[in-house]
Amino acid sequence: MDGQQDLRLTPQRRAVLEVLRAAHNHPTAAEVYDRVRQVAPGIGAATVYRSLGLLVQAGHALELSLGNGTAARYDGNTRRHDHLVCDRCGQAVDIDLPSPVEMVDELARSTGFAITGYDLQFRGLCPSCRTGS
Repeated sequence: MDGQQDLRLTPQRRAVLEVLRAAHNHPTAAEVYDRVRQVAPGIGAATVYRSLGLLVQAGHALELSLGNGTAARYDGNTRRHDHLVCDRCGQAVDIDLPSPVEMVDELARSTGFAITGYDLQFRGLCPSCRTGS
């Protein structure tokens, strides 16, 4: 897990991180809070939200802004990967694609940008939203 900074993992932060790593549906902060409360009933919303921010800042989690005015979602999978995103319900699914190194190199050359990372998103309708339309 490259890019991680030292962060003291208090019991509360560890509980938030464990929820994120166990989740495969990229939960919102509110969903993380609901799940953490199941294992740590006394934890407050502010503690969970603050922990999410610190975990993202330290590189232990990702904050996904998936557009369309949807709430940010969180991902405990910090290795490089991309996403399929449903335009209707906001569901995000991890996908592993080969890194387009040549394209990134060409973009850097042609624009002068020092590219430090990217997140590729494919958008459409998930199977549930397709059948429900």
